[in-house]
Amino acid sequence: MYIEKRQENRVLLSLPVMLKVFDLERLPEEVADNHLDQKAEIQDLSLGGLQILTARKLDVGDIVELEMTIPEKGIVRSVAKVVWCREIAPGGSWHCGIHFIPVFKEDLANLMEFFKMENGN
Repeated sequence: MYIEKRQENRVLLSLPVMLKVFDLERLPEEVADNHLDQKAEIQDLSLGGLQILTARKLDVGDIVELEMTIPEKGIVRSVAKVVWCREIAPGGSWHCGIHFIPVFKEDLANLMEFFKMENGN
């Protein structure tokens, strides 16, 4: 893996991620439903967010729930906001930038530990 320097250290990697886009008009029902129905692939990851590759366009401002497995740390589940989305293949794939909305303390600790391992600290 390669670590790129930005505002937050970013790890370039390829990991599966499951997600769902919240329908804000049905938020109580959406939050109660733990089913994540869309598969995507993480392209890079930082403490602030991630970039994914997906077959479906996400709209800027969409609120999504994500679930990913962090190597040697386990499952992390978080809520996040789509901040950009660009088509990379006509009629096919999209790269989307997603910013974490505050994550659970335990999940944040797992992400921080993962970054320490990747940085050799």
